[in-house]
Amino acid sequence: MASLDAYTGEFSQREASHLLRRASFGGSQADVATAVSDGLETTMTKLFTERVELTEPINHENGLPWVDKGPGWDQTKAAPFYNAILRTWWMQRMIENPVNIHEKLTLFWHNHFASEWTIISNGSMSYHMINHLRTNCLGNFKAMARQVSIEPSMLRYLNGNSNTVGNPNENYARELQELFTIGKGPVAGDGDYTYYTEQDVREAARVLTGWRDNRIDWKTIFVERWHDTGDKQFSERYQNTIIKGRTGPDAGFEELDELIEMIFRQNRTSEYIVEKLFTWFVDNKITDEIRRDVIEPLASQLRDENWVIEGVLKRLLSSEIFFDLEAIGAQLGSPADFIVGLLRKSTTWAPPVDSPSNTHRFYLQLVNYMAALQMALGDPPSVAGWEAYYQNPGFDQVWITTATLPLRNGLTDAALFSNRANGGLALIDSLEFIENLSDPSDAFALIDELNEIFFTYPFTEELRLKLAEDVLMNGGKYYEWTIVWGAYKADPSPTNTLLIKTFTDRLFRYMFRMAEYQLV
Repeated sequence: MASLDAYTGEFSQREASHLLRRASFGGSQADVATAVSDGLETTMTKLFTERVELTEPINHENGLPWVDKGPGWDQTKAAPFYNAILRTWWMQRMIENPVNIHEKLTLFWHNHFASEWTIISNGSMSYHMINHLRTNCLGNFKAMARQVSIEPSMLRYLNGNSNTVGNPNENYARELQELFTIGKGPVAGDGDYTYYTEQDVREAARVLTGWRDNRIDWKTIFVERWHDTGDKQFSERYQNTIIKGRTGPDAGFEELDELIEMIFRQNRTSEYIVEKLFTWFVDNKITDEIRRDVIEPLASQLRDENWVIEGVLKRLLSSEIFFDLEAIGAQLGSPADFIVGLLRKSTTWAPPVDSPSNTHRFYLQLVNYMAALQMALGDPPSVAGWEAYYQNPGFDQVWITTATLPLRNGLTDAALFSNRANGGLALIDSLEFIENLSDPSDAFALIDELNEIFFTYPFTEELRLKLAEDVLMNGGKYYEWTIVWGAYKADPSPTNTLLIKTFTDRLFRYMFRMAEYQLV
């Protein structure tokens, strides 16, 4: 069985592609070639260090930053206007950033500390939350949980801003434990979930009374008179801890710190977050053996390293279990993997840059496609995040349905043919793409290289022949491709170019519709 031991096997194009797909939504042929040349260790270093300092999103109608009522703020625009800008800004970051883990990990944290921008209804608040998750994505999980607890967007989303002494609102106190930190275990009794109890939810809500999002500047404030100053008695699941009630302007911070410390003293908290990282980056199948040999050692490391995520994640992504054949291609790609990955692998397209409005419109179309595929960026379906990462036994199978598969096929079809969003040009020019391959004149060499770029598994001999003759040559013989290609290269006239592109479009369209293409 594969283990956490450092991977020492071959690091060829297939292994490099696997790493870039899982950690960075994939990369271009040049990105993969660089990874192979660099080797695993150097590639891993780059994944964790190469990042772009991001500028704030701009209002595409005036070209100015608008966060926190900046110069581009237009108070006549409602929240959906700014939410749309935030979504396109993030989509552009995921697609255009250099190879690194930060954007994939930001999406992980957005799914973990889930909030719905439509409900928050404030683009600035949502921006600050996502920016905090991105900035600290490799940092201290405990510190992140503390900050998220008082982020204005989370106070608004889970009703923390209506949590008051004498009238506590338990929403955030429940999700802090059930979803964000220790996790809900098997029911062990009336109101007892193995790792915490209903009593702990009630007492945590009392700890968190008094926090508000300021309606004027959208920042967090603590209101002393709305804070419960009594002692909070927790259950035996937390060793009967008592958090002493406090008064004064720092009471909220001090009790919050004690609450977070109490939760993070439980070993289960580290195991819970490691399980979620494993599910996201490796596989959703966690056996007793994996729990013993992978989850528990990584959880112990996380505690020993003061809850800093980076070392744990590096170890996981450099391990034998990550590169095991059972892990490669073990996931059905999310809509983000599908859309972002497709555009990151292709270098034959460019977004319209003639105006901020056209750039915004281009990325908004991709955002809308992703939402249609059931992954609305900024709006997971609930505080639990997307079902694919927690709904047992289906997990990632929920991404592919009778409704979403035709939409995926439609998207890749649209990417191959002209569309108004990209100025009438195809996003992926199949002919231009294969011109850059090592030997496009050989049908099998062409198919093998496309296989390595776009698929997780090698094609069988039977499938290679089918693609070469039934698809590429439309019923002809595979060796006839060399003749057709040679004629085109000898005379790349518009007529011959259109003819050869009919062949390559047909091949790409078929390959993108294959079930195997959905795997990452």
